[in-house]
Amino acid sequence: MTMTVEMAMTPFLKVCADPYGAAREASKDGLAAGYMCTYVPEELLHAAGYLPVRVLGWSDGTQHADALIQSYACSLARGALEAGLTGQLDFLSLMVFAHTCDTIQNLTDIWKRNVPSAARKASASVMKHFALSSPVETGTEHAVTYFVSELRRLKAFIEAEGKAVSDDAVRAAILLYDQHRIAMRAMYDAHRKNPAALGARGLGAVALSAFFVPRPQHLAWLTQLLAAMREAPLETDGKPRVVVLGSVCQDLGYLDAIESAGCVVADDDLCTGARPFAVEAVEDADPLRALARMYLDRRTCASKHCDGYDPGAEASKRAQAAGANGVIFLFTKFCDPWAFDYPRMRESLEQAQVPSLLLEIEQNQPPSAHFQTRVAAFAEMLGARH
Repeated sequence: MTMTVEMAMTPFLKVCADPYGAAREASKDGLAAGYMCTYVPEELLHAAGYLPVRVLGWSDGTQHADALIQSYACSLARGALEAGLTGQLDFLSLMVFAHTCDTIQNLTDIWKRNVPSAARKASASVMKHFALSSPVETGTEHAVTYFVSELRRLKAFIEAEGKAVSDDAVRAAILLYDQHRIAMRAMYDAHRKNPAALGARGLGAVALSAFFVPRPQHLAWLTQLLAAMREAPLETDGKPRVVVLGSVCQDLGYLDAIESAGCVVADDDLCTGARPFAVEAVEDADPLRALARMYLDRRTCASKHCDGYDPGAEASKRAQAAGANGVIFLFTKFCDPWAFDYPRMRESLEQAQVPSLLLEIEQNQPPSAHFQTRVAAFAEMLGARH
């Protein structure tokens, strides 16, 4: 019997229904290492025998975190801290923090002082912590040299815990993750051609679930999904196509709301979507240097800087490649890096005559009726233009 897209989507949606539960189950016979920023090379953690787990923050509130972190800190930081404080992450043996922004950098010390006690109550093990200083300037050889030294420091830290990390193991991890990212980019290509096959929630679920299960398992599911997508009938309904841009969108309800308001999500460039899978393998005799070059050569994050990189040109290019009628920005409230890039992106889109809509969201709250109303008005305007 031929597998349909709906059947192939089942494991991805199951993971997204309980991400930390899926990660806990996947790591029950081994170790798990948490990270928040995708500039932490998962390959190095995988090579050391850890299951890399993306730490986000699903909770009904942040009352515990709010006692330790400012109310104007973003909901990603507050939600992740709440998850740590309430024992949701007690299965993690290691937590790696990269220098993403000031909020996440400051969260490192808050986490180190407060989360170990919560983890100790929940389990016999104590969570270790490591601060990885990923360079802010990514486009120079000095940045590569610096990042290599940081990765060597992380490798030494892991090995001091009794876990050998051989060069061959790192190379094998690079190969595995490269195969997976190639498949993810193929999935995004297929989705742009026929977005109705997956739908907005399906697209988000495939990407989000990758952060909570072993990569070989996710790659196997992805291979089945790609085969099903190739057989799916092409469907068009005349609705306006949009690209969703922003940092993190961990609640798939936001993508549902955009779709139900009358837009087709043809593509995204989210940090929980396409962006982490833009990393491409490079040839280098030193596997740690290969990792450094891969992660610094990727499409630049709003929290980083690379001379010559224009976020506005990138936004316009992505909209054009997706055949989009408009762009929806999903910005986490109080996220300064994306706020700094926004004026240039909006200006570039205006010059390309691509309408855009800016919406602020909270990562630990579902979309409001106001959110859907604004998207519906935007969809109506796009439909009239189209």
